[in-house]
Amino acid sequence: MILDTSFLIDLFDGRQDAFEKGLELSAAGTVQRVPSPVVVELSYGAEFRGDEERRNVQNALRMYPVVEQDETIARRAGRLLAQADQQADGESGIDKVDPMVAAVADIHDEPVLTANVEHFDRLGVTVEAY
Repeated sequence: MILDTSFLIDLFDGRQDAFEKGLELSAAGTVQRVPSPVVVELSYGAEFRGDEERRNVQNALRMYPVVEQDETIARRAGRLLAQADQQADGESGIDKVDPMVAAVADIHDEPVLTANVEHFDRLGVTVEAY
């Protein structure tokens, strides 16, 4: 399972639906991966909240394997975004992080766990909501 930023933020914020989904995945022994661009987004947000939030994010991320971006993932992300933009007749409105997350899902053949179902649907990967 590829964890998107929205899921991790909701999990860290104590949202019941995210917490229950996390328990379900853990009980099933599902491997949960965090793409490195998600680490960027979480780290960026934590910078505005201070030292405690930075430590909390750092500690929480230790629970998950991080998938580093490489050339294969970058190329796949570019193709997925280009396809979404073409289908939208020019500009899909999808930011640059979502295709990188989607590429990890595509390469690992795993769904993205997110609250942002629309963008990942348009990127053509399997999506799971919580």
